[in-house]
Amino acid sequence: MTTERDQLQQILNTNTKEKDQLQSSLSTMTTERDQLQNSLNTMTTERDQLQQILNTNTKEKDQLQSSLSTMTTERDQLQNSLNTMTTERDQLQQILNTNTKEKDQLQSSLSTMTTERDQLQNSLNTTTTERDQMKTRLRFYEKPCEEGWWKFDSSCYYLSSTKDTAGAEQRSCKAMGADLVVINSREEQIFIHGFKMNVWIGIYIKDKSWIWVDNTAVTSTYWMSGETSDHENKNCVEIIQAASDPLKSWKSLPCTTKTASVCEKKAPTQ
Repeated sequence: MTTERDQLQQILNTNTKEKDQLQSSLSTMTTERDQLQNSLNTMTTERDQLQQILNTNTKEKDQLQSSLSTMTTERDQLQNSLNTMTTERDQLQQILNTNTKEKDQLQSSLSTMTTERDQLQNSLNTTTTERDQMKTRLRFYEKPCEEGWWKFDSSCYYLSSTKDTAGAEQRSCKAMGADLVVINSREEQIFIHGFKMNVWIGIYIKDKSWIWVDNTAVTSTYWMSGETSDHENKNCVEIIQAASDPLKSWKSLPCTTKTASVCEKKAPTQ
């Protein structure tokens, strides 16, 4: 009996030891299980976070892809626009080159025409001078005026040898059956200027208006530069030699100024 009891005690001890070992293993496994569960939970959380990040990245990728597609379309449109504008620029450059060439040709033509115009103007001036000289010469071949008088067109003209007021000169003309000259044409104006003296002409102010001594209206005028119709107390007119242009040589003066004059009367008839 004692032997069996010892054997049983030994078995019990063994079992107790194994139980303790199992209990220890169980505790260890429980701890490891808890640690694994914690690790699993952590990994699950990280997985979920990674999944969320992946979803966000996927969404951003899709947005970027969409933006890329849009930008590619816009790039292609811009490229097309650039190609069109390049073509238009080349066409405009060609037009500009053509216009520049035409402008240069026109400038050359203008220069040529300007030269020709100046030559023609010089020829005209020369011809006009020659014509006026010929008209002056012709008066010697027409029926002459009285001695001391000059013939032009259908009138005779007398250049005074003295200087006096406009009124006194008009009275002197009247004494010779004439009047201070009445200028009726451009040619007559040039002829009177050709006497190369400052002379009274037959124009004065009456009722605030200019009128000729034969009471005809003043239609054509040949005022020098700076002269106006408002002459204040300058009621008479002389042709002056200081004006280089005979068609701009009238100057208003007080009638009391003393200067020479030109008388005019009808030329003798045949």
